[in-house]
Amino acid sequence: MTGNRVAITGIGIVTALGVTREETWARMLEGACGIGPVSAFDVGGFRSQIAGEVAVATLKDRFLPWEWRRWSRADRFGVVAADEAMRDSALLASAVDPRRVGVILGAGTADLIRNETYFFTTLTDGIDRARPSDAWNHFSSTPGDVIAHRFGLEGQRVCVVAACSSGTIAIGQAADSIRIGRLDAAVAGGTDALARLTYSGFNALRLMDPAPCRPFDRSRSGMNIGEGAAILILEEMKRARRRGAHIYGELAGHSAGCEAFHPTAPEPDGLPVAAVVRAALADAGIDVDRVDHVNAHGTATPQNDRAEAKGFHAVFGGRAARVPVTSLKSMIGHCLGAAGAIEAAILAISVDRQVIPPTINHSVTDPDCAVDVVANDARATRIRVGVSTSLAFGGNDSALVVSAV
Repeated sequence: MTGNRVAITGIGIVTALGVTREETWARMLEGACGIGPVSAFDVGGFRSQIAGEVAVATLKDRFLPWEWRRWSRADRFGVVAADEAMRDSALLASAVDPRRVGVILGAGTADLIRNETYFFTTLTDGIDRARPSDAWNHFSSTPGDVIAHRFGLEGQRVCVVAACSSGTIAIGQAADSIRIGRLDAAVAGGTDALARLTYSGFNALRLMDPAPCRPFDRSRSGMNIGEGAAILILEEMKRARRRGAHIYGELAGHSAGCEAFHPTAPEPDGLPVAAVVRAALADAGIDVDRVDHVNAHGTATPQNDRAEAKGFHAVFGGRAARVPVTSLKSMIGHCLGAAGAIEAAILAISVDRQVIPPTINHSVTDPDCAVDVVANDARATRIRVGVSTSLAFGGNDSALVVSAV
């Protein structure tokens, strides 16, 4: 797609490894694991009882009492990440027109964890005993509304709900709005939180590993759920350069597609994965031979990792075994509606700093997933172009291309 080029000028991250960008990044390079026992709700009786849970209590002093009381878990993560990204980019200090700044976010459970409490209380004790405040922030779009209000942003506002690719698609849509001149800048990414419904659902599907997950490993036996947020400040490239902003990289291309294969299982030969990666590279106008790194979806489920690896082989051919691949889910879990945004943010940092965080817990790469896994230790390497993939339930696939500037 032609038009304005898109710069990444700010990044904010909240994960189980840390509630700032730099804390998360540093612990990723160390190969730290943020997956541990769940405290957000009772997980007794489940096959898996661990998750990538954010240390929510550490965020409390960043909010006014009424904000903490009323805003959802996902709202809080999103606001903290957006505040960090805004400060990182210094966008609001650049005389930007707030009517030309959009908020485009991916979402998932939103405030479902409190909605569940409202529902259970209604069933057990009656609606008169249920707290209305547990139902206020039900809508998935609430984090975007809260962020736009907090920063006085009046531009395009969009909420994308497409399961695990929500954040990736949202970033791509934000980039398109800048490319065509609808926006000068955008707050783009995703935020999502743990909830009983998703936790029990993945357990019921027997997709959850009782131990920390092992993407692309021969011994892998499922995923771990996570939560968190990542916000990228996207900005028209010339504008960013004029004001001297630090540019992590260029959001050069993106794509989205639907496998239309199965509600929960991936197409086994990886053909849709290959198609979505090729489409993102075509959108960027970048040849496949220039790709130096893939930040994979890498859920550690047997079917997904195998299909994704096959897709990479279809795209990269003989180079597939030499393109470094990593999965952040081994450290922070699968953050659902925020997963793609976190992975895109880390990809941008990798391109900027020329180092790839590892896939931890890795012992032996599955022969059916014969890719170059960045196993257990971070890898410093040249990254001209990186790709991030997101492969969601319902066949919602998406990919982003970030290039060095």
